[in-house]
Amino acid sequence: MTGGPRLIGRKEAAAYLGITPTCFSMWVASHKMPPAIPGTRKWDKKAIDARLDEVSGLSAKTESGETDLQKWRRERDARRAKERQP
Repeated sequence: MTGGPRLIGRKEAAAYLGITPTCFSMWVASHKMPPAIPGTRKWDKKAIDARLDEVSGLSAKTESGETDLQKWRRERDARRAKERQP
């Protein structure tokens, strides 16, 4: 599943990782995998890949010492904070 859409549902995300949908839900609940994109039931494949790299010890840190997942989370949190401002 390297091609196709970047956003995928729970079943597709589970298949992408080679696990069951129930297992994927458990991994999300235990923060082994990132949450769905807010307001959707879709996951970003890049966020899944980044998190999998991190938990596998393959995390590539940037010059700032930040992993791709940490960067994604920081940018996501900044977007959310901006959206909450009046």
